[in-house]
Amino acid sequence: MPRKPKQFPPGVGEEFSFPKDARLLRRAEFVNANRSGKRRHMRHFIAISRENTLGITRIGVTASKKVGNAVRRNRAKRLIREFYRLNKACLPKGYDIVIIAKKGAGYLNLRKAEKELEEIVT
Repeated sequence: MPRKPKQFPPGVGEEFSFPKDARLLRRAEFVNANRSGKRRHMRHFIAISRENTLGITRIGVTASKKVGNAVRRNRAKRLIREFYRLNKACLPKGYDIVIIAKKGAGYLNLRKAEKELEEIVT
């Protein structure tokens, strides 16, 4: 029997949600951001931002095998998604942002990842 997704009352929890329309999902979206986006290099992450015409900020996350095994890659992606979820009100509106995890990103805790990723906000 399929599980039903958790439903919140209207207006509750929306500011911290991560809906599907706030994600980059198709390869073409990632390629467009890589080609014409502005890059910011950090120690454990690379952020590529590009304006979109949607008026909302969307995020895409990648982690190659250089980051580590599947557990480390998934942890790095979870940290990035959690940063976005908690800070999306501070991010500029109308941008596609691709965040690439680099070697060592899977070993960070949330506080260190947040400190590093705050460069995106500024």
